[in-house]
Amino acid sequence: MVYLIAYSINERLFDYSDLKDYIKSLGQYQHPMDDVWFVSADQLDEKVEVGNLRRYLHSSKDMVIITPLPQDGMQGWMPNAFWLWFERESNR
Repeated sequence: MVYLIAYSINERLFDYSDLKDYIKSLGQYQHPMDDVWFVSADQLDEKVEVGNLRRYLHSSKDMVIITPLPQDGMQGWMPNAFWLWFERESNR
């Protein structure tokens, strides 16, 4: 399954490399936009992962969301390599 992880953080004031490293550790990933990650994992408990990600946030204004994505019906303008990855990972 592919999950969307998106956040709004204040990178000008704090170092968020630990947050990004944690997201990378969750599974295969694509990071096509600054604040958006697509992570392929057998199963993530979104509530647990939001709690885990929360410890890497530094400001009360930081926000994060995790949601599973449907295998089909997603639309957007992305590089072809992303769509090939998404299709492969969604069908694992």
